[in-house]
Amino acid sequence: MKKNVLSIAATAVLLSGLAACSSTTSTSGSTSEAPGPDALKNAKGVTTITLWHGITGSNGDQLQKLIDQFNDNNKGKIRVTSTFQGAYADLLAKYTASLRSKSAPTVMIAGDVATGYMTDVKQSIPAADMARANPGDLKLDDLVPAASSYYAVNGVQQAVPFNVSTPMLWVNRDLLRQAGIPDSAPLKTLDQVVSAAKTVYTKTGVNGFTMPDDDWYIEQLTSSSGENFCTPDNGRKGKAPTGIAINRGTAKEAINKIADLYTSGVAVDGDPQGNAAYDIFVAGKVAFDFYSSGVNSGFKSDAKFDFQALPFPTNGPKASSGPIIGGSSLWLSSTAKPAAQVAGWKLESFLASAKSQEQFSQATGYIPVNKKTLESSSEKKFLAADKNAQAFVDQVTNTPAVTQTAGCVTGAMTTIRTGNINQLQAAFAGQKSVDEALNQAASDAKTALQQYKSQLGN
Repeated sequence: MKKNVLSIAATAVLLSGLAACSSTTSTSGSTSEAPGPDALKNAKGVTTITLWHGITGSNGDQLQKLIDQFNDNNKGKIRVTSTFQGAYADLLAKYTASLRSKSAPTVMIAGDVATGYMTDVKQSIPAADMARANPGDLKLDDLVPAASSYYAVNGVQQAVPFNVSTPMLWVNRDLLRQAGIPDSAPLKTLDQVVSAAKTVYTKTGVNGFTMPDDDWYIEQLTSSSGENFCTPDNGRKGKAPTGIAINRGTAKEAINKIADLYTSGVAVDGDPQGNAAYDIFVAGKVAFDFYSSGVNSGFKSDAKFDFQALPFPTNGPKASSGPIIGGSSLWLSSTAKPAAQVAGWKLESFLASAKSQEQFSQATGYIPVNKKTLESSSEKKFLAADKNAQAFVDQVTNTPAVTQTAGCVTGAMTTIRTGNINQLQAAFAGQKSVDEALNQAASDAKTALQQYKSQLGN
């Protein structure tokens, strides 16, 4: 599930409050030279570090288990104190307050959409710098490209992905069979899915499609059409985004196809939080559902029919089309003492290691971010027993690591998302044309991006 992070108004306050604490940065975006292993080796006593996160429930419990293991492995040398700081919005607000009071955590697990903000405030040492200074720890090449590329800005790895989700096409196989659609029918492209959804509705009277009213899925339709959501280049090649591209090209074509399902009655509304999209699917009342891989365990528990997770359908060239990841990543403070920075990097290396990722992914349903996890015999056995989990891994592994699939990096993303989905809800309900909705969304996004740029002082 996607979490809201910062509105433009809140960002304005936070950035103005940080104007005095942002220091001169290197070309890689760090505020100090990355320390090497000697900084920790020469430290006296136990180096205590802090970690803040917004991972809730049983997933948070699994994170704590890993931290307890790290503490046991490093007894007498490193001690990690982990604190849940609330949902992502609360977490980021507390983090910003800690920057003002010079009490920032050593390691911060920030949500994916916070990447632009975390980069812009320049209070973190890029992961690329730490990996270069500490060659005995995490190798960035071991990370799954589709996961690591999301947290690379201007060609520099800023953060280490920790928990990764991916959007899937969830299929009610029983409904498709009732509609005469065989299991072998191809569902790889958006056109194929739209056609099948219409067939189900026509032949069974059951709705063919739903998805949460979340702009994350509109972004997926854009990236899976081979388009950058933000222009230019999703903000990843040195120039900040100035607009969005959902009102033109293949992205517009894809959104129009989904809008047609809604206005023709084939699709049913999934509500902003996705609760309706979840409930409708597990009740067997819809054939297709765009939803995160994170619902796998819930669907297995609640759905009483044959269902399957398939790759998110594409609408563009294979080499430049695919879904964008969700989840969160590990950021290392540039204001911590050198020994704490190295200890924090060792924690990040441990959490992103093949063994830790296997343990965490199997317990939570998130996708391993370390490629070497897939070499484990126990992981192979786990995936063989859960075809949906294998589908998640395959999708993330096979997604091309290009700007289109890296997602847009800007601190204005939450405001853009809210504006987009408000417009599209009106279009899906037939209250305005798709063209009118998309053009207004693009105009609103341009304004949000300009406001954010001015708040940065650019």
